[in-house]
Amino acid sequence: MSGIADRAKLLRLHPELNGIDFVEIANIAQTEIRIHFVNPVDDLVGVVTGATITGGDAIPKVPVLPIDDANDWDVPAKVLTLRVAAPGDFSTYTLALQSASGAGTQSLDPYFDHVPFSFKVGCPSLVDCEAQAAACTPPPADPPPIDYLAKDFESFRRALLEFSARRYPAWEERSPADFGVMFLETLSSVADDLSYLQDRITAEAWLETATERRSVVRHARLVDYEPRPATAARVLLQFEVTGGPIGAGLPVSTQGPDGTTLFFETGTGLGDQTKYPVNPLWNKFEPHWWNDDERCLHSGATEMWVEKHGLGLTAGQKILIDTLPAIPGDPPVRELVTLAADGEERIDPLAEGGGKVTRLVWRPEDALRRDHDLTRTTLSANLVPATQGQRFTETFATESAAMLGQKVALTRTGPEGTPQYLFPLDGAPLAWLYREDAPDARPWPEIRVTQVNTSPARPWVFRRNLLDAESFDEAFTVDPVRYARVGLPGPTGAAPMEYDGAEGDTIRFGDGSFGVIPEAKSVFQVTYRVGGGATGNVAADSITRIVPGGMLEMVAAKVTNPFPATGGADPETDEAVRKLAPHAFRAKTRRAVRKEDYERIAGELPWVQRAGTTFRYTGSWLSVFTAPDPRGTGELSLDRRIELIEELERVRLAGYESHVLPPHFVALDIVVEVCARRDAFKADVREAVLEALSAARRPDGSTGFFHLDRFTFGQGLWRSALEAAVQRVHGVDGVRVVQFRRRGSPIGFIDMPALVKVGKAEILRVDSNPSRPERGSVDVHVEGGK
Repeated sequence: MSGIADRAKLLRLHPELNGIDFVEIANIAQTEIRIHFVNPVDDLVGVVTGATITGGDAIPKVPVLPIDDANDWDVPAKVLTLRVAAPGDFSTYTLALQSASGAGTQSLDPYFDHVPFSFKVGCPSLVDCEAQAAACTPPPADPPPIDYLAKDFESFRRALLEFSARRYPAWEERSPADFGVMFLETLSSVADDLSYLQDRITAEAWLETATERRSVVRHARLVDYEPRPATAARVLLQFEVTGGPIGAGLPVSTQGPDGTTLFFETGTGLGDQTKYPVNPLWNKFEPHWWNDDERCLHSGATEMWVEKHGLGLTAGQKILIDTLPAIPGDPPVRELVTLAADGEERIDPLAEGGGKVTRLVWRPEDALRRDHDLTRTTLSANLVPATQGQRFTETFATESAAMLGQKVALTRTGPEGTPQYLFPLDGAPLAWLYREDAPDARPWPEIRVTQVNTSPARPWVFRRNLLDAESFDEAFTVDPVRYARVGLPGPTGAAPMEYDGAEGDTIRFGDGSFGVIPEAKSVFQVTYRVGGGATGNVAADSITRIVPGGMLEMVAAKVTNPFPATGGADPETDEAVRKLAPHAFRAKTRRAVRKEDYERIAGELPWVQRAGTTFRYTGSWLSVFTAPDPRGTGELSLDRRIELIEELERVRLAGYESHVLPPHFVALDIVVEVCARRDAFKADVREAVLEALSAARRPDGSTGFFHLDRFTFGQGLWRSALEAAVQRVHGVDGVRVVQFRRRGSPIGFIDMPALVKVGKAEILRVDSNPSRPERGSVDVHVEGGK
């Protein structure tokens, strides 16, 4: 079987044959057809006797008018003009020339004596008028059987061996040294790698199977759950200074549990520019007591006296009250108070050394919780907050380095081919802090990104998720991703980098839709802090080293932390995220429909022990009345009441009114008759029982039976619990009688039943304060003893 590769070329070289080169529609009416020939047409005049046009759809055949040899031939142009009475339709027709029978030689080539054409070739068209050549239909394939369970090297090798035996039966060599076997095993190894990557990528598409931190975080955010990163600890530092002030950002350090150095910086975070006042006079000052019977500063105290004048202590300043233990080895008693007023200077006329003393008064909420022996107590006011983390600064360009050695951001292809700029941080892990001014209750990263090639320099804004950024916002985010360098820097200064796990942090800029794309030659300076985790929660008195070579050495001689560091936490594990994220939206609903919803939302405030809610119809609509039970006190301050009102206003139903009322206390007067043991004194037993049934908080932190926090809304008084508390008192042999009356009730004292009930909106109260008899009382009668 053979064919001709270029028949048109051979036709042009043939001396006797001719053929049609192309056809031209010569007029607008589409009734004149000009046929152009390949070779000269001198010998064709009189030989071509006619033509046919066939193959139409609506008009199958178009008649051709007879050829006038004298007028229709243009010999110099090698053209024959044909005419039709009317044009054809939009179909592709075949024009065939007819030769005179009996001619001595065949002047028209059988292949080029006909040609397809269209009458409508002059009509406007958006595509090429030349028709595509029809391709030959391939023979039916014989696909090999595919084992879709083949996922590793051995199964791929076995599948390829079975395929080769089916497709190439003559190849029977199976020696490992054979090239075909080597190539087959190479393909199996590549398929094994690709199968592994396919499984890994597929696993990252689901929260239950994702292993990369970045994937877990993104899945959790789909249900508005933000996994907690490693948070840095906060601590209060006590300095012994020679001057001042102490600025924010000055480093101190301590040794961690694993022997590594943990760094802390003064201030509340990276954005803190405060100059904290310190004074050598505040390093340590002694308390003053007016008489020896006042050497104990009891729990609940809100004021005291200290030695000296000219301390310059002002309202809002924090004071550390530090009492050494009576027994060596016991922990010291330390409390922090905030002054409510400036120090009041007075003179003790009987004291030695001039008697210059200063009165300090602090806020009621800072009332002392423990007793302090003033003979072992000192005070200090050189207190500066600090947070865990070590500061680093890096500079980078987006595409090409502006100077030798400058770092260049990693560029990836973003949506619609836009550049996606990434910059991996050298230090890890990035420090995250809970901020008081944060727009949400989540931690924020200690990082600041500034574009420095503009005048003035422009800070870029951190967004937890770039989906929250507008298209023109100069914003960035931080991904838990690490990239590792896999080659040398190229001409632009950028080194090739590949993904290397989640043990790191990377800055990511916007893509044009969510956050603006930085310009190609932008230069950024990033300042960030590294540190965090539970290891930052160091014990008290463990931070004792001032980092040498800094400004802090010039003003401070010693440093310590009187209290343990708090707030440091390891990152939330992936397993915890998988368990909590799908149900997080149910955990904290920001709506209040039932009374239980109002009570739950009120109880989320730290100072509310419990709340009670009732619905009342007030004439036009339902009104919601909520009464909180304040923790540690029976009074509802105006600030706390406003705070609760604002919180409930955010979640109440439309058409409802929300009101906050003070709690309704029910005062009881109780009389207890006890029998004292023979070896006990009556007076001692009585005082001990009154102490056990008091409403006070003891120096060791324990509370009396009728302390306010032991009772809440609707909680009654069990007689058995009261008798048990009395029976535990040393010297009590037994309880004879327990009587009570409800204050304000006309009924007198009656025997206490098994349970004294109160209403759902009432709180039981027995303060035993002689100055406040309306708040309930306890009277104890003792028989026996001595």
